[in-house]
Amino acid sequence: MLSIAICDDDIQTTGKMESIIQKMAKQNLVNIETEVFWDGKSLVDAIINKNNFDLIYLDIEMDKEDGISAAKKIREYDKNVLIIYVTSHENHMKESFSVHPFQFLVKPVNEKLMETCFKAAIDDINDADFYFRYSYKRVNYKVPVRDILYFESNRRKILIVTQKDIYELYGKLNEIESSLESCKISFLRVHQSFLVNYKHVDGLAYNFVIMDNGKKISISEDRRKVISEQYCSMEDTFYVAE
Repeated sequence: MLSIAICDDDIQTTGKMESIIQKMAKQNLVNIETEVFWDGKSLVDAIINKNNFDLIYLDIEMDKEDGISAAKKIREYDKNVLIIYVTSHENHMKESFSVHPFQFLVKPVNEKLMETCFKAAIDDINDADFYFRYSYKRVNYKVPVRDILYFESNRRKILIVTQKDIYELYGKLNEIESSLESCKISFLRVHQSFLVNYKHVDGLAYNFVIMDNGKKISISEDRRKVISEQYCSMEDTFYVAE
């Protein structure tokens, strides 16, 4: 389910936009949940309190807190949420670039343009780059799942290892494994402390895998049979490392 926020101090505008968004979601078979805010401060407060949104429609001109100011605060807590600015004046666009908006819609909102914008946002969110989302030190992050080589549990911390970076979060590997069950990319629990992306397995032996960054990860004895069976059921062919 995609979580969408609509923030505008005009009740008629929010009502119209929410109705159009729900209609578009239904037409495109997208399961959504919408939440409406009438000022930037309440939206920022919700995000600080760990309300995660995939997409935000944000008015620029609001009395209590304008959209530019609100977006700057939002970016302190969520670097990746897509922000679509809704504005009556195009001269605000330059000022907004610092918060990396996804697109702009000019009032009065046009249903056709909203649909084009909505589809582009959905494509971006649901692209092959399905994201693993997490929060660390009160900031929300997302990492493309296809870039993740493996998750490693180290006491209370989880390391997310990609080719370029290593990210950290607090959590349990069991919960991460469950959250990835609906993902198109398969992850294998080769060890109590390791969850590996099989797309990044460069070599497979009876008791270990080699990831394509050269990391050798042991397959625990009680999981060897299951891992072997899982590999046999996959379309991809792996070579046996010596």
